[in-house]
Amino acid sequence: MIQRPNIVLIALGIILTLSFVPVYAVDLNAELSSKGVPEKPTFRFVETAFVDYHNGGRLRDLLDHKNMTVSFQSDSSNPSIQDLIKRMNTNLSQELKGQTKVTDMSIQYTATIVGGDNSATIDYSLTLMPTIENYIISKNSDSTAIDASLIGLSIHGPVIIKTAKYGDVEINKLSSFLHMTVPDLNITDSQANQVLDYDMIDSSPIAKQPVSNWQHMFDPSYIITETSGWGYNGSKIPITTYTVGESSIGIVQNSVIQTADFTSDKNYEIQTVQHASSATIQIDGHASLQVIGNSIVFTTTPSGNDNPAPASGLSVQTIYAMAGFGAVIAVGIFIWSNKKMKDSIKRGADNSPPPTFLYEDRKHWADRFDGNTSNSEEQEVKKSPI
Repeated sequence: MIQRPNIVLIALGIILTLSFVPVYAVDLNAELSSKGVPEKPTFRFVETAFVDYHNGGRLRDLLDHKNMTVSFQSDSSNPSIQDLIKRMNTNLSQELKGQTKVTDMSIQYTATIVGGDNSATIDYSLTLMPTIENYIISKNSDSTAIDASLIGLSIHGPVIIKTAKYGDVEINKLSSFLHMTVPDLNITDSQANQVLDYDMIDSSPIAKQPVSNWQHMFDPSYIITETSGWGYNGSKIPITTYTVGESSIGIVQNSVIQTADFTSDKNYEIQTVQHASSATIQIDGHASLQVIGNSIVFTTTPSGNDNPAPASGLSVQTIYAMAGFGAVIAVGIFIWSNKKMKDSIKRGADNSPPPTFLYEDRKHWADRFDGNTSNSEEQEVKKSPI
């Protein structure tokens, strides 16, 4: 398991966010190597929708106490996954003008609908794990330019995945899952269907973030047990971590809430909640983020003169120096205090007479209840005959 002891502030921001915000539109985690080794970023698309039928009606009859889950995994051995890979590469090259290529992929899909007395909740989760290659734009002895076009990856239109258990499943539209689980529900021509009919595979909100919204931290001695992901073999390497979105500290990201009414036998309401997208990108070396034209590029060097600031606003080297200086002072105080104590003990052993101890007569516990405490020693305590 990769350890990240020097990004506590970023991790704390993420933990605090997760305590209040349950889901994201897309959560991207990626590692990019200056050696160009194949990497496997993770895109997780999550959505929640609520169907309100508190007025009763036929929709309540269809959804009340309904509990259904569609869940499966698939990989590139499935021809429909191969078709999706081709569409992703088309998006990367033609729309995003990048050179990154997807060579393999696996997916995890889970969608659940749970109906209650007055409303139903739809939870949707799709995770894409592509293998990417050819993302190095240029490389020389001083720096490496890395294509980051995958940050804005998106697929438009239906995406049909063939499964053995459920048949053909459309994974790019939340409305398709609702039609699949409740075929008798007809909202095709309503505004509610438009609210549910957008493309789920869309990480373009991350790519649209200005460079100033990306927070970064440089760790000059990244301590990890395995560095094979970056093309290294167990050695310590410098790492730059970039984060944006819900995990960013001090930058407010607004959720998108859409609500639509539709009428069948009664008036109903559908609401979707799309929280701000987030991303965490790690690059070996001292990396900087640039936007060249419409392309996002990371430029990384083995080491650098300028120093990216961590979330606290201080460079990591400055924090290390302060911690080291404090440790030196603490050790000095300990040595001085220890020497003074030894000198005092030695002087006492050589010159001081044996210590005189004064003992105080122990009083009976019942004396505290005597009204005249000042003369307690002169009074006779009468004990109970028991």
